[in-house]
Amino acid sequence: MIKIRSAIKTLIVSFVLVVVVVAGYFYLPGVLGDSVFPLEYEDTIKKWCKEYNEDPFLVAGIIMQESGFNPQAKSYAGAMGIMQIMPTTGMSIAKGVGITNFSTDMLYNPEIAIQMGTWHIHVLKEKYGGSVPAALAAYNAGTGNADKWIRMGILNDLPYGETRKYVANVQEYMQVYHKLYQDRLELTDEPVGEPMPIVKKQEEPSTAVVWGRMLKELVNVFYNVE
Repeated sequence: MIKIRSAIKTLIVSFVLVVVVVAGYFYLPGVLGDSVFPLEYEDTIKKWCKEYNEDPFLVAGIIMQESGFNPQAKSYAGAMGIMQIMPTTGMSIAKGVGITNFSTDMLYNPEIAIQMGTWHIHVLKEKYGGSVPAALAAYNAGTGNADKWIRMGILNDLPYGETRKYVANVQEYMQVYHKLYQDRLELTDEPVGEPMPIVKKQEEPSTAVVWGRMLKELVNVFYNVE
């Protein structure tokens, strides 16, 4: 009986390994993209990155870190929307982008929030001579703190753990989004299509998500075999 159970377990392990290898080769980027690193509002990101000559992968990385692409996100500190802009910062950015009738509710509109966030990070990069880490530190903790850390020469070894982690995470997400979504986010000379709707509906799960669920179930079966 023990030998039979061992043989069954070995068979299941072999099967799971084969499935993982095959699924990894064909579907892992999609599984990661749909389940772990989502991408929403890509046309809006590309539109405003073209307008402000900014890196769409940087903007996607900021959005992932700030809200995970949730346009209704709100932080305990009061930051709002998909790019987690503080209301007071939003008022200042609105003047810069020419929004004359700004209200804080606009920060929950992905089209407006992505425009404002893209403009803001671009201005910060210009302020800091194109330095992405410095601009990200300012985006997260304010220009006053970023200026102080630069004067002290500790920008690359920040004492403020939250901002240090924030800068590192966004830069990592930039690389991930470049690898997973280069064909969808890379700017070209072609005109960008209409912005995606505020609420994106998906009636059926994608093939990648289905494969992800199957892999999870197979792993569960493996670990439940005695």
